[in-house]
Order: sequence, then C-alpha cells, then structure tokens
Amino acid sequence: MSHQDLAEHMGSLVGLLSLFAGISGFLLWRMFARMERKLDEIAQLCCECQREYIGRFLSKEEYRNERDAMWGAINNHSHNSTGRVVR
Repeated sequence: MSHQDLAEHMGSLVGLLSLFAGISGFLLWRMFARMERKLDEIAQLCCECQREYIGRFLSKEEYRNERDAMWGAINNHSHNSTGRVVR
C-alpha cells in the first residue's frame, strides 16, 4: 500500500478529526461552564450563611477576651475547706 492510495482519504480523515475536536472542545467548555455555575452558587450560599450567623458567634477579639478571662479564673482560684472553688 503506497501513500498515494491514502491521499484520497486524507480530506475525510482531517474532516472527522476536526469534527471530533470540535465536539470535545464543546463538551469541555460545557463542563467548565457548569462547574463555574456551581462554584458561584456555593460561594453565594457561603456568603448568606456568614451574614446569617454573624451575630451568633463571638468575634476574634471578644473570643480572646473571654478566653483570657476563663484562663485567669482557672489559674487564679483556690479552694475552701469544703472543696468549693473560691476566686
């Protein structure tokens, strides 16, 4: 089989390869578009969750103050004769 015999099929082969490349590119684009949409949806849900729960949790500074007060109470306490904690 010589190269001249295959030359007549090169046009259809290139056409098929470009068709498959186009279909693959479209499916890849569609997959990325759907993934981007899902990531945007997740980000929006997280922002709503943060706004909803912002009043329920302590800020970092409030947490630090509460934590320091708790450790101060633990480290600077004593016990009376009955075993109860006295500050």
